Amino acid sequence: MSVDHHLLEKYWAGLCTPAERKAVEQWMSEGIPEEPYKLRSQEAEPLMKDQLWQRIAQTRQEESEIKQLIKIVPIWSWSRRIAIAAVLILMIGLGIYVLKNQSPGVPLIVYQELVLPRGKKASITLSDGTKVYLNAGSRLRYPEKFPETERRIFLDGEAFFEVTKNPEKPFYVQTKQTTTRVLGTRFNIQSWKGYADRLNVEEGRVQFTAAGCIDTLILHANMQGVFDGHSLVRTVVNSANKIAWTKGIMVFNDTKLSEVTTELERWYAVEIQLSDPELANYRLKARFDNNPSLNDVLQGISFALNIKYKIKDKEVTLFR
Repeated sequence: MSVDHHLLEKYWAGLCTPAERKAVEQWMSEGIPEEPYKLRSQEAEPLMKDQLWQRIAQTRQEESEIKQLIKIVPIWSWSRRIAIAAVLILMIGLGIYVLKNQSPGVPLIVYQELVLPRGKKASITLSDGTKVYLNAGSRLRYPEKFPETERRIFLDGEAFFEVTKNPEKPFYVQTKQTTTRVLGTRFNIQSWKGYADRLNVEEGRVQFTAAGCIDTLILHANMQGVFDGHSLVRTVVNSANKIAWTKGIMVFNDTKLSEVTTELERWYAVEIQLSDPELANYRLKARFDNNPSLNDVLQGISFALNIKYKIKDKEVTLFR
């Protein structure tokens, strides 16, 4: 199997098959290639290889904390375009300059990574003018400059996109399970570990596909596509509720309390325990406006579900 920069890109995105992953790691262990390239000095190649292996090791440790972090600003300040103090991630770039079949003149693709801890939200503007609003606990990986053929970024978590229209250069959002393709529109993607991927369209036309699934969904405004790991399902929704988080609003529509607490943990960087397992199946229908405080939200939940709560430092307990 030939290892090229496309295969390496799949590797970093976590999309490789077992055979492809084995090929990449075998390629590294064999030290291919032996001849140096003028783009990098021969002395630098061992260092590049070490750095690449470090990145591989980091990818395997899914639960490890990601330390690369771009400057974080409040997501609510849409009018202020933030200056990004980016940490350059040597991912595809390392592979491009050591590939034996690398074509002359192919530009280096340098990726940047924005990693948000729980309790923080941010917005950025990509090189093509596309605006991305990233929710707490999410990670976005994107090229410093898009190549000529396409615009592709990688998402773990949740983000809302306002994609600059360019019919000649499609925009792709890649998660570990799904691919979203647009030419220019507004939509929201959720891709949380342990949950189904969800795509909600506010405006325009969006193509939604999934790894290992032969179906393709074409979604328009107020439509939602869901991939549960096996099949794609399309439903009609109120897109305003799905993107309310970008305006500091929390909306729960007959949502299980177990899912509500997971969302609160991300928003407020706390740990929430349910004293009784049966509470997990309680369902909440509520709306909280104006960047509500944790105490305000817990009071609302307590009243709606007739339960109690207590807060100690960063730990919250819900009980009957």
